[in-house]
Amino acid sequence: MKTKFTSLGFVLSLILAAAPMAGQSAADMQAEAKLLSLSLMPDDATLWGSDASQRFVVLGKYADGLERDVTRDSRFSLSNPGSGEIEDSGRFIARRSGQVALTARFGGREVKATIRIEGAGEVRPFSFARDIGGIFTKRGCNNSDCHGGVKGQGGLKLTKNALHPKEDYRWIVEGGVFQVLVDESKGPENPRVDLEQPEKSLILSKPAMTVPHGGGQRFAVGSGDYETILNWIRSGAPYGEDSGAGGVSIASVEVFPRQTVLDRQGRRQLLVTAHLSNGRQEDITDQVLYISNDENVVEVSDSGLVRAAGSGETSVLIRAAGHAASTGFGVIEKAIVDYPKVERRNFIDEFVFNKLRKFNIIPSELSSDEEFLRRICLDLTGTLPPPERVREFLASENPRKRDELIEILLDSPEYVDYWGFRFSDLMRVTVTSANVPDMTKAYEDWVTNSIAANKPYDQMARERVAAQGYAAPARNLFYVTEVMKPEKIMAEHVRVFFGRRLDCAQCHNHPFENWSQNQFWGLTAFYSGLEELRDSHVVLDALGGGHVDRAGEAKLLHPRTKEEVVPAFLEGRRLPEKEWMDPRLKLAKWMTSHPYFAEAAVNRIWGYLFARGIVDPVDDFRTTNPPSHPALLEALAEDFRDHNHDLKQLIRTIVQSRTYQLSGKPNETNRRDKVNYSRAFSRPLDAALLLDAISRATGVEEDFDFHNFVGEGSPPPGTRAMQMIPDLCPSQFMDAFGRSMRKMPVLGNPEPTLGQALHMWVGSTYTSKITTEGGRLDRLLKMGASDQSIIEEFYLSALMRFPTPGERADLLEFMRQRTSRREEVLGGFVWALISSREFAYNH
Repeated sequence: MKTKFTSLGFVLSLILAAAPMAGQSAADMQAEAKLLSLSLMPDDATLWGSDASQRFVVLGKYADGLERDVTRDSRFSLSNPGSGEIEDSGRFIARRSGQVALTARFGGREVKATIRIEGAGEVRPFSFARDIGGIFTKRGCNNSDCHGGVKGQGGLKLTKNALHPKEDYRWIVEGGVFQVLVDESKGPENPRVDLEQPEKSLILSKPAMTVPHGGGQRFAVGSGDYETILNWIRSGAPYGEDSGAGGVSIASVEVFPRQTVLDRQGRRQLLVTAHLSNGRQEDITDQVLYISNDENVVEVSDSGLVRAAGSGETSVLIRAAGHAASTGFGVIEKAIVDYPKVERRNFIDEFVFNKLRKFNIIPSELSSDEEFLRRICLDLTGTLPPPERVREFLASENPRKRDELIEILLDSPEYVDYWGFRFSDLMRVTVTSANVPDMTKAYEDWVTNSIAANKPYDQMARERVAAQGYAAPARNLFYVTEVMKPEKIMAEHVRVFFGRRLDCAQCHNHPFENWSQNQFWGLTAFYSGLEELRDSHVVLDALGGGHVDRAGEAKLLHPRTKEEVVPAFLEGRRLPEKEWMDPRLKLAKWMTSHPYFAEAAVNRIWGYLFARGIVDPVDDFRTTNPPSHPALLEALAEDFRDHNHDLKQLIRTIVQSRTYQLSGKPNETNRRDKVNYSRAFSRPLDAALLLDAISRATGVEEDFDFHNFVGEGSPPPGTRAMQMIPDLCPSQFMDAFGRSMRKMPVLGNPEPTLGQALHMWVGSTYTSKITTEGGRLDRLLKMGASDQSIIEEFYLSALMRFPTPGERADLLEFMRQRTSRREEVLGGFVWALISSREFAYNH
C-alpha cells in the first residue's frame, strides 16, 4: 500500500539532498581527498594481429573511499616506443611484435603494465559474424527498434545483436521479406549488396545517408566501418571464417568494472574484453554498443566513457555481436569520510555492506527484538506467536536467542505449512490442474511432504518436470481435463526453474533478448510426446513410435518452417534419438545442473524474504534487467549448490545475516535507497496470511463452511487459510485482498482497492471476530482484566510489541472519556489495531 500523504518537510529534505553543494567542482572534490594508491588496468595484456589495440585505465584510490578514473590526467610512456603508440586516452595500438612496458604517472606516483605483442604483421581471417555483424551491433542497426525488430525495418530483417549471422548474411546478400509463421519469402527479394557497383550497395548508402534512410546516419562515408563493409563487398561479399567449422568466435564478454561509484563530476572508462573460442582475449571496447538505462544518472559515449549526470543508481548495457553484458553505476553527492564500522555475520553481509560502503550509504541499525520477532515469524511460518511467547523472547537476555529462534521455527510444523503454501502457489496446486479433488490433494501432499522432508530442490524440480504416469506432480501438466499444450508447459517450467521468460520467442525470435524461435521450439519438443492415456489421467511420454499405447509417432512441427522439430537444449545440442523414450527426464537433469537453475532458486527465495529479488521481478532475468548485486547472486547460487540445493539451509543463511535483520527505520543516507537492502521495507501480507493473522489476533478461528461449493464437507477446526486450495475455498475476503488463484506463477503484490477498504470498515472478518463469544476480547473481559492489561495483550498478539508509554496513556485517556459500554470501546480499539498498516504489513 503506497503512502498517501507526505509532509512538506520531508519533500524539502529530498530536494535539498538532491541539490549539488555550491562551489563543489570536480577539481575541488578530488583535491579535498588524499590520493592513497594508483593502479593500472589491465596490468598484463597480450595482443595479436595487425593493428591490435588495448585500452588502459589508470585508477586512483582516495581517502574518501572513492576510486577515480585519472587516465586522461596521467602521463604515459613506453619502454620501447617502436613497438606501438599510446594515446592520451589510454589506448595502445600495436605496431611491432615483442614485449613492452607501459608506465603511467599521476600525482607523484607511477604504475606499470606489461604488453606482449604477437603476430603484429598477420591479418586476422575475415569473419562476417565478427567483422560485419559487429558493426551492425555497435551502430544499433540490429536493435529491436530498428532492423532487429520482429519484422525488421524497411524490408531488411536482421537478428538482434547479430545472434544468427547466417540469417543476417542471407538477408543482406540475397534479400527477402519476413513472414512471422512462414519460412519462405512472399515478396520481392532485394539484395543489400551490389557486387558490380559496391559503392551503391544499400548496406552502405543507407547508413551513410547518401540515399534517404529512416534510421538516420550511422557512419560517414570514408569512416572505418564504411571502408570495412566496402572492402568486403569488393572482395565478393564472402561469409568468411565460420565459427561452427573451427573458426574463432566470441565465447563470452566481460566488462570492467562490474560496479562502480562516481561523484557528481566523475567519469569512468569501461573496458570490454572478449574471451575467444581459441583461448585468447581481445579488447573490444571500441567495437560494442553502449546504452545507459537512465541518462539522468550517467551518460556513456560511443567509446565507453561514462560520465555522471545526476545522483542515483542505474546500469549500462553493453551489446557485442552475439552477446550482451551490463555494469552498474551509482552517482553520489558527497563521499562519507568517517564511514562507521558495520558488523557482518556471513558472506551476504560482505557483499551487501561492501556495496553500501562503495555507494556511501550507511545501513540502518539492527532491528529491535520486537521488529525481528514479528518479521521472522511471518517469514518462516506465516503466523503470529501467542503473547506469552512474545513476552518470553523479549525478556530473554540470551545473546544467541535470535539464532535459536530461527532453528525452532525452521523445525516447526508451521514452517512446513507456510512454505508448502508458498510452493503450492508457485507450482499451481489447484483443482483445475487435475479436475479431481483427490488428485489435487495428492499433488498438494507431494509439495508439502517435499518441504517437510527438506527434499533437495533440484530433486523436487526433476520430479515435477519429468513426472509421468499417475504420479502426483504430473498434475502440473493438466488444465481442467486435458494435458496442456507443450509450449505452455515448457514456458512455465523455464519461468519457474530458470527465471526466464521465453514466451515472446514462440512466434519469432525474441525482440528484446537473445532467445530465438528455434530455441523455443527445440525445448518445446521435449514435451511433444505428452499424452493422457485413455482418459485415465495417466501421463504417457515417449517420442517416436513403438509404444503399445500409441499408434503413430509424436511429431512437433515448427510453426514457421513446418519441419519436424527435434528436442534440443538451449545451447543447440540435440537429444539423441535413443533417449527419446523418456525425454523430459533428460531435460530435467539438464535444467537442474544448469547455472540458471540455482540462480533462479536463490533469487526467488530472496524475493520472498525481502519483497524484491536481486533480479526483480524474480522470474525476469534478462540483459536489460541486471541484478542489483551480481556477485552476491553468484555466491548464493554457489553456496546453494554446495549444500545440495538445501532450501532450509538457504533460508537459514539469509535470515541469519545482519542484512535481513536490519531495522526498517531509515537514516539520512539510505532514505531514498530502494534496491540495496540498506534497511527493511514493509510489505503487505498475502490475503491468506492476513486472514490467519486476524484470526490469531482476535482468537477466533475462521469458519471455512463451503458444503454447497464442493459437497464434501468443511475442513477441521483450526485449519489455516494458507492451507486451503484456492478454487476449493470460496472467500470474499481473500478475493478482495488479491489472493492468487494459481492460474500462473505468482508475481508482485496486489494494489490496495476500494473493496479492501470496505472490508475493513464493515466486513465480518474485521467486525464479527472482535466480539465473538470465546474470542480473545471476550475471554479477557470475563477474566476481569483491566483496560491496561487488555491493551497490552492485544499489542502483543497483533503487533508483537508492548505499547509505547505515549500510546498506552493516550488509549487509557481515550477510554476514560468514552460513555459507551466498555465492550464497545475496547472493540473499537481492537478494530483500529487490526485495521492498521502496522498489523497488515510485515516490516
